[in-house]
Amino acid sequence: MSIMTKIIGAVTAGAGAVILFYGISNPEIDFLVYFVGLIVMSIGFSLFNAGRTVQERKPPPPTVTEIRCDNPECTFKEIRDFKKGDYILKPVEVPCPKCQGTMTVHGVYMVREEPEQKYAV
Repeated sequence: MSIMTKIIGAVTAGAGAVILFYGISNPEIDFLVYFVGLIVMSIGFSLFNAGRTVQERKPPPPTVTEIRCDNPECTFKEIRDFKKGDYILKPVEVPCPKCQGTMTVHGVYMVREEPEQKYAV
């Protein structure tokens, strides 16, 4: 938004604050003035904060697929990037490169990044 919107928002919030305090300071005035002051002030703050940029969202963590050979004697395991349509126990068309047996998907995992440890010295 423009600077003009921020100025209008600040003026409206200030006018709302004046109306609000006027409603509080005079007990003979109805609570209606108090609530009108609150509403005008909230509209002013809304205009003042309009157009703020949203924080940049981080991309989702990478997802990997674990594929294992179905032969109990074979210990071949492959971890590759997730492909659309991968699910657990899905048979894979590619034969095992070690024993030429069938392979299935045994896991789909999201790779989490470890937060950097900060040491206070």
